[in-house]
Order: sequence, then structure tokens, then C-alpha cells
Amino acid sequence: MTSDTTAVRLRALASRVTLDRSVILCQIPLALIVVVIGVTSPVFRPGMMASTVFDVGFSMTLLLTALCVVVPWRELPRGCLLVVPVLDFVAIALVRAGALETQPALGVLVIFPVVWLMRSSLPTWAALGITLVGSFLVPAWPLLGSLEPELLRSQLGLLLLPTVMGCIAVVVRMMSLLARAREIEIEQKDQELNELLRAAIDRERVLTAILNTVDVGLTAVDAHGGTTLTNRQQELFNRLAGRDDDDGTAPLVFGADRTTPLPADRRPQHRALTGETFADQLIWVGDGDAQRALSTAARPIKGADGSITGALIVCSDVTELVEAVSAKDAFISNISHEFHAPLTSVLGYLELVLEDEHPLPEHLRGYVDVAGRNAQRVLELVADLLSTAGDRVRVHPRPVDLAALIEMSVRSNQLRAQRNGVMLRTTTHTPLWTLIDPLRISQVLDNLLSNAIKYSPGGGVVSVRAAESEAAIDLWVEDHGMGMTEQEASQVFSRFYRTPGARRAQIEGAGLGLAITKSIVESHGGTIRCTSTPGAGSRFTVTLPANGEVHRVAPDSIEESV
Repeated sequence: MTSDTTAVRLRALASRVTLDRSVILCQIPLALIVVVIGVTSPVFRPGMMASTVFDVGFSMTLLLTALCVVVPWRELPRGCLLVVPVLDFVAIALVRAGALETQPALGVLVIFPVVWLMRSSLPTWAALGITLVGSFLVPAWPLLGSLEPELLRSQLGLLLLPTVMGCIAVVVRMMSLLARAREIEIEQKDQELNELLRAAIDRERVLTAILNTVDVGLTAVDAHGGTTLTNRQQELFNRLAGRDDDDGTAPLVFGADRTTPLPADRRPQHRALTGETFADQLIWVGDGDAQRALSTAARPIKGADGSITGALIVCSDVTELVEAVSAKDAFISNISHEFHAPLTSVLGYLELVLEDEHPLPEHLRGYVDVAGRNAQRVLELVADLLSTAGDRVRVHPRPVDLAALIEMSVRSNQLRAQRNGVMLRTTTHTPLWTLIDPLRISQVLDNLLSNAIKYSPGGGVVSVRAAESEAAIDLWVEDHGMGMTEQEASQVFSRFYRTPGARRAQIEGAGLGLAITKSIVESHGGTIRCTSTPGAGSRFTVTLPANGEVHRVAPDSIEESV
């Protein structure tokens, strides 16, 4: 049996029970009043019960009440129960006729069958007709069988009760119709709400199925950090992190080094609830062989007034990707070391050939020079590969005048700039003393200047500026060359990345210089960013901490070899 069939049967049963109860409730008030009058008549109206007409009306009322209780009206045709209010008119007429001398106002009892009829499903004209006839019958009953003029004149007011009851009947019908209209409206709204509820339940099921199908963890939290929505993948991540739902702690959450516990204020949920929007925060959860790398992203959820009402956190398992990157770095490092030794040997022997006491012919010396330059170029490429094999390079900071380093770098790139028709311009405030590694920062300056010159094929001006504030030292290298799109500028620090424009222009390069530059700057605790416009040039901004704070790497980090 389906749930819809069960619901229909329950509604039908409730309708039948309501029908039986309504019949009894409609009859009880009239019966109660008649019984009270009959019981109190010996005290207040002696002689009333001696009237045979009153006794018949009294008995008829009790009989009709008993029928209302005993008869299974739900099993009879719906219109049968209207016999009761019709017969009530007769019973009331008899009761009034029997008590006419002592209680002439009992005719007002017809209001009960009138209300019953006007609330029924009878057509309005039929219910109103029965009402008028029944209301007229009650005061006219004593006149039946008597046409004496004196009696007729004494009963000229018998039209008053039908008139009053007719008006009441009209009002009751109108109120019934209005009530029925409201009931229908409520039923329609209830049906609409049920349909919306079913649709919401269906959408929730679809949403739950989608959330449990995707291979990313998803968590929604309220403003207090309580979880309001999550999926199965996130529950797995929570178990790996040792999360305790009672107090919300997750002790097995580590930073990028896989061993340092991640501080509470750096965890994705806390950052999102403080208003941060971020992506690609790498964390590790779990311990031992079960440890997994998660790339997390989060966004706060704000209310209509702009206040933070919660946050959405997404976690993706990137363990295989991180391990693949580590394997690639290890491969690059190993192969670079393997190349370094034979290349150094080749260059050494080429120098010996050139320095031999028996000079080579000019054409052979030219061949050896070409071989030496190419070998030197490969050796420099190997050095760049070694520099990018790790996330950071090793730096040895000491007090240095950054302005002097800028001047040296500009002088060393002056010849290259002249060949490309580029003018170098510097604007610095000297001195700019800070704690940096001069060799590494010189490499940063050379990389940025050589790129600016190389990607200004039409000439122009390349400017270098530096300024110091209380918290940092800012360095800008700006050109007016070919420029890049915003998307290309966001990827320019990736290893081996070269813009499509550079490839079309056949500009030499391996796509490692800016990656090395970024690694050096970050090893000094600084940041580097690029803003560019196609055809208008690019600006690279390097920000170094004024206090000279550096990030030292582990002792087994690979140091660039040159």
C-alpha cells in the first residue's frame, strides 16, 4: 500500500468521524435547552409538563437527539441527515405551542435548525425556503385548524419570526460561503506548501547525492564555527585529521612541511570566518603513511547587512600531485647534477685546446669557440635547473647597500640595452642599507633587467626605482615593451612558462629566470608581483622586509651551482 493511498483512506476516515460528530454537535444545543426547560418547568412554570403538545415536542426533541447519536450517518446518503433539522422545526413548534401561555418566546429556538440548514450543502434557495417555511410553522402552529377572526388578529406578528430568521439565514449563508472560500484558499495554500516541501525534499536529495558523489570535501559552517553542512569526503578528511566533534579540535593538521602543527588562526575555517577569501592553501592531515595533502579554498558567507554569517570551505586531495611535483624536482636536480660534471670537463678541455702551445688554425679556433659558448650556455641552464629544484634557495644575508647593487646591475646590463635600443633609467635614494644576500639580489636585478630589455624589441625606456618605508623596501622594474595579458602575468613566475607572444617573436629563453627570481625573493621573506598590459609594457614589483627577515631552508636544500 502506497503512502498516497494510506493518506486518502485516513482523510476519508477523518471525514466520516467528523460528520458523525458534527451531527451530534448541531443537535446537542437544542436538546440541552429543551431538557433544561422541561426539568425546571415544575418549579418555575407549573403545569407546563401537563400539556400533551409540550410533551410530544419534548419527546420528539429527545428522540431526534438519540437518532443523531445512534444512526450511522456516514453510511447513509449525505442528504439524509438534513431530515433532523427539518423535524426540529416541528418539535420546536410543538414545544412552543404547549408552552405558549407561559413561554411564548421559545420560537427563537428555530435559530439552531436554521443555522444547521444554512451551513449545509443544500442550495441556497432550498435552505432558505425550508428556513422560511419552518420559521413560519412555529408561530403558526397554534392557528392550524382554527380560522377565528379574533385569533387571527392576535397572531398578526407571526411573520416577524420568519423575517428575522430569513435575515439570519442569509447572514449565516454568506458567512459560510466566506468561510468556505477561506477554507478552500487555505487548502490550496496547504497543497502548494506540500508541493514546495516535496520539491525541497527532492532538491535536498539531489544535492546530497551530488555532494556525496564529488571527490572534494565541502563544509559549511555558521558564524560560530558550527558545522551546518558537510559531505562524506570531508568526513573522511576530518577522521584523518583526528577531529573531535565535541570540541571541534583537529590535532593532526600540519603546514606545508608536513610536521609543524598548523596554528589555529591559520586554519581555513578561522581565516574564512575572519573575512578572508583564499584558494590553494596547502595543508597536510593525518600522520604516517595515511597522511594526505589538501588544497583548501574558502569564502565567507555574508548576510544582507554585510556581516559574516558563516563560511564555505572546500578541500581537494592533491597528494598525488604534490608527490609528482616532488618527484619532478628530484629528477631535475639529479639530472642537472649528472650534466654538471661532464659539462665542466668539456669546458675545461676546450680551454686547454685553445691555450695549447700549438695554435689552431683560425677556422678550427672558431669551431672551438662556438662549442665553448654552447657548452657554457648549457652549463648556465643546468645551474638554473638546480636553482629551481627546491621551493627555496639558500641565502646568506648581510648588511648591503641595495642602491649600490642596483647601480652595478644597471652598468652590467648597459651594453645589452644599447644593442636593443633601450635606455636604462634609475631612481633610487642612496644609501638603502638592509640585510640581504648581495649575490642573490644581484641575480634578481639581472634577471628582471635582462627580461625588460629582451621583451622591449622596439626599444624604449626601462626604469628601475627603489624606495624605503618603515616596514619594507620596494623595488620596481618597469618597461614599455610587448606586455602580457592578465592571465599570462599570473603565470609568468611558473617554471618553464613562456608567453605565446614571446614564442611567436622567437625570443630566447627557458622560462626559468622569473621562477628563480621569485624563489630568491621569497627566501628573503619578500614578495614579487607583476602587472602588465598587452602592447604597453610590464611592471615587476619586489617588496623586501626592511628588518632583513629571511626564511632559511633545511640543511639538505640544494644550492645553486655555477
